[in-house]
Amino acid sequence: MIDSTLKNAKILIVDDFPSNVEILEELLEIEGYENVKSTNDSREVIGLYESYKPDIILLDLSMPYLTGFDVLEQLKLVEKTHSFLPVIVLTANDSNEAKIKSLSYGANDFLAKPFDLMEVALRIKNMLYVSYLQQQLQSQNQVLDSKVKERTLALENSNNELIISKEKAEEGNRLKTAFLNNISHEIRTPLNGILGFGQLLSTDNILQNDKDKYLELLDESSNRLINTVTNFLDVSQLQSNSQLVFKQSITPELVIVEICNLFKLLNKKKDLTINYQTPINTFDLQINTDKDLLYKILYHLVENALKFTNEGNIKIGFVKEGINLLFFITDTGIGISEQNMNKIFNEFVQGDSSSNRGYEGTGIGLTLAKGYVKLLGGKIWVDSELGKGTSFYFSIPIGIIEHEMSNHVLEETLNTYIGKNTILIAEDDAINYFLLERNLKHDNLILLHAKNGLEAVNMCKENDSIQLVFMDLKMPVLDGIEATKEIKTFRKHLPIIALTSYPENKLKQQAMQAGCKDFISKPINKEMLFVKLKEFGIEV
Repeated sequence: MIDSTLKNAKILIVDDFPSNVEILEELLEIEGYENVKSTNDSREVIGLYESYKPDIILLDLSMPYLTGFDVLEQLKLVEKTHSFLPVIVLTANDSNEAKIKSLSYGANDFLAKPFDLMEVALRIKNMLYVSYLQQQLQSQNQVLDSKVKERTLALENSNNELIISKEKAEEGNRLKTAFLNNISHEIRTPLNGILGFGQLLSTDNILQNDKDKYLELLDESSNRLINTVTNFLDVSQLQSNSQLVFKQSITPELVIVEICNLFKLLNKKKDLTINYQTPINTFDLQINTDKDLLYKILYHLVENALKFTNEGNIKIGFVKEGINLLFFITDTGIGISEQNMNKIFNEFVQGDSSSNRGYEGTGIGLTLAKGYVKLLGGKIWVDSELGKGTSFYFSIPIGIIEHEMSNHVLEETLNTYIGKNTILIAEDDAINYFLLERNLKHDNLILLHAKNGLEAVNMCKENDSIQLVFMDLKMPVLDGIEATKEIKTFRKHLPIIALTSYPENKLKQQAMQAGCKDFISKPINKEMLFVKLKEFGIEV
């Protein structure tokens, strides 16, 4: 969703030389930007600002009628308060004086001609990304402000609860401020790494060891930023009661194994043992619940355990208790003090919320876990001893299982795919396909490519060796949901994993109802891909 939003950004080019404009327009077209306007007359900028409402401006300095500095001065007068309009100066004047003056007049970036087109593209993308995050922060701030106003109105209508309600409103304000400060830190910190190491990678004569290190840190910063934004959006869905629950028969042990394998891959910096512990003969145990929400609950709780445990072990497991399934995540970490035990599930709170705390994060992982457990009809609690470790517990109903899957049938289903290695990727976007193909490149895998849903259907008909499909949901000719329905009419047991950059819950529900076995949101994590392959019996 973020990538498509950036590609739809409105870009205004201001340069009195048509050849310069043409070069930039061709670059932007290659990069996939669709809304580009240009002018050779600097006097038209303010009018275009009002009518076109650009998201970013590429501005020359030396122009007739009005210089770039004059344009920057005019933009200051007409820009809305609190708005953020990035301006990148592209000029042949590479003097330090011109650069300092441009930045002081309100420009956000400065590039001297002749410039490297790849660098220009990256600067534009990074600046649009900053603008997007700024808009998200402003939007969520408005939501939080609206909620504060609603609470204030409730105070005026209830004199008997005036004091209590006032205290709650003040606490809400404090949490909001703490959250906004923390979310700003959690966005700006990885963003600084992305921009900084991106610039370092563009330098000449970079050593391979340095390049590898920069790429590793760039990837780490990107993942941290993605997790922050994803958690932020998840909290918004919980607060607005828009999170849907899609229950189906699942094997909880497979979810436990998937989580355990994922965190074994992610746990590279600590000497920790991560394992799972389940009762004997539960591999064929089925429960009726939302697999994705269960996965998220376990993910946040194990992530929390990993964050606060430096040595020892983390155990994940479950036991059956009557009509419920009791899950546990225990660690040998720092533990939680008694005074913090009753507030760790509150929104945006960590056990240590001071500015010098030693653990990164937004402090909303446990809030999300609690919210998802509640949606599944369960309850969650914690037991901890400071300095010795923590155990989180949550129980959810087993539910009514319509179709029990025996251990024999389950193993037979998984063994159907073992030894085969042909995967179909249905993806219309060339860049997304190339990235997925690079991530899945392996000697044991044969990758096929369908550019729309109809091609995917035909390829599944013609190629019996295909044993798994990654299906993008938004494609031309025939979308991914309709293509999945069609494929399931003649390949009922072929596993299809939905891929999408759209976070809508209804879209996920439609995909699962159409026959998709799993659902992955873009941007896609490479480790997650291989975890999914292993879950469906494909060893690489």
